[in-house]
Amino acid sequence: MRLHWVIGFCLLAAAAAASPVDEYVEYSGVATVRHTTTFLYGERHILHYHDGKLTERAVLYSCADGSSFARKSVHYDNTLAPDFRLEDKATGLLQGIRSKDGARTVFFRSNANGQDKEGPLPSAPGLVADAGFEEFVQVHWSQLQAGETLSMRFLVPSRLDAYGFQVQHLRSERIDGVPTEVIRLRLSNIWGWFLPSIDAYYSTTDHLLVHYDGLSDLQDMAGNNYKVEISYKPANRHPSDDRALQASLAAPLSACR
Repeated sequence: MRLHWVIGFCLLAAAAAASPVDEYVEYSGVATVRHTTTFLYGERHILHYHDGKLTERAVLYSCADGSSFARKSVHYDNTLAPDFRLEDKATGLLQGIRSKDGARTVFFRSNANGQDKEGPLPSAPGLVADAGFEEFVQVHWSQLQAGETLSMRFLVPSRLDAYGFQVQHLRSERIDGVPTEVIRLRLSNIWGWFLPSIDAYYSTTDHLLVHYDGLSDLQDMAGNNYKVEISYKPANRHPSDDRALQASLAAPLSACR
């Protein structure tokens, strides 16, 4: 009888250990006009991990009064080029990638009165899109730290196409006392020397995004992407839950800008 109890207990313990684990993490950021302290918007990110793998992200963009004007939802069925939808209520901007019946489509609308554009997602090998860039950096962290310059195709939704970019480790730098590694993304052709690059600062120890310096996904009323710096404080990361994630996905948006 005792042996049966021990075997049963072990089976239950093994089943519990094998049960899927869902974890949620939340953090926030503040975007300012590049090289100034002028507030542009706030960001609130909620990430969902299933068995340690990132599967979903929700981002709310907020005005100074805390009301939300834009939202991004990301689904990581494809890690480097995930499905996503970014909607800005203030300008009418809409862009993203969607999957349906085995086909993937990129879509874009510049403003509320703009024409909706869509087309097949480019089939470039190793295509990177939107938040997939962070995953690209994590996968290639060792190569970047070793000084390799990596090439990739990065999706530009407004063009419904992907372009060649280069990614490299630029330097080490402390941000608010946190040791970081600066990763630069720029166009790989001659225009890369003239057009703005993007610098992403990741903490040296745990590879978390600490600071961002470059073009925003969001646009002003004239349709120009903001040039921003976004500050994220790793110390402010904290556990969250599915209730908060779903609330972010359902939160009403207002044209508060």
